[in-house]
Amino acid sequence: MNALTKAVKDGDLILLYFSKREKYITKVKSGEAFYTYKTVVNFDDIIGLPYGTKVRLKSGVEVMLSRPSLEDIVYTLFIRKTQVLYPKDIGLIIIKSGIGPGSRVVEAGSGSGFLTAYLAHFVRPNGHVYSYEVRPEFLEIAKRNISILGLSDFITFKLQDITKGIDEDEVDAVILDMSSPWNVIKYARNKLRHGGSFISFVPTVNQMEKVVLELRHHSFIEIEAFEVMVRNYKVAMGETRPVSVGMPHTGYIISAHRP
Repeated sequence: MNALTKAVKDGDLILLYFSKREKYITKVKSGEAFYTYKTVVNFDDIIGLPYGTKVRLKSGVEVMLSRPSLEDIVYTLFIRKTQVLYPKDIGLIIIKSGIGPGSRVVEAGSGSGFLTAYLAHFVRPNGHVYSYEVRPEFLEIAKRNISILGLSDFITFKLQDITKGIDEDEVDAVILDMSSPWNVIKYARNKLRHGGSFISFVPTVNQMEKVVLELRHHSFIEIEAFEVMVRNYKVAMGETRPVSVGMPHTGYIISAHRP
């Protein structure tokens, strides 16, 4: 086996790829099996095989063994009990926040932990995310979801109302996905380091307007408001075209910097 090729191990999270429409993420467990509606994957049969191997199962069905991406895990395995942010919005939030390894980030609310997972992924190995949430049932879901990725050490979950204040000092970014982010701006102004970023995601134009006006009132700079549109395409010889069903609008992103 090539030194760069990694083999499937007991305990791995694996992507069982039958087709673009039929794929599953599961944990490999010796002595157990994974069942789909048309076949069975015995884990003992695939442990030790290199990733990238296409296996013909006893049923005659072929499956590709692959490592799942962060997106695969978050949008497939995470329990979803709240409205969640989509990759198109999370991508811009990460870019505009300027965070990276070592950054200290305050987030609210935790929700189902989708954005939290990406924030923790980008600030590791020596950064930290402080995630505020007022609903204890959501906090437990977020903790459960994050544990799948092994990122819990990079996050402190706080059952706390961020509209009453922010505990952390000199943070690099305050990132909000909540109903009244304008009530947090005065605290963010005092807790962000100079040059730190404020980011808010809101679903309506009226909320966007309130956030921007409050940011101006508290002398933030580089205030910008965005709506991110993505159009997917079906690509096939002679019939490439936009897909007929998509999700062009999800909400609005406001970003600003503390001077």
